Amino acid sequence: MDPLCPRLRKALKEAHPGLTDEQINEYEKLLSERFGIDPEKYPEIIRELDEKRMTLMKRVMPNYVEVCKEVQSE
Repeated sequence: MDPLCPRLRKALKEAHPGLTDEQINEYEKLLSERFGIDPEKYPEIIRELDEKRMTLMKRVMPNYVEVCKEVQSE
């Protein structure tokens, strides 16, 4: 899994005042862990990681999806 591009990281910070690199890194870590687990063998771990990731996203970058779409359209 590739890290978020610098342009997206910058846009996320601009859209979410106070958002830190550490918070973005935590989101990336959870996402990377999620895609490194076999969903057939460990669906409960995937659910747990998804819940943590979504909770973090809602708390510190609620406009994540919109920002991603905006950056991709540039």
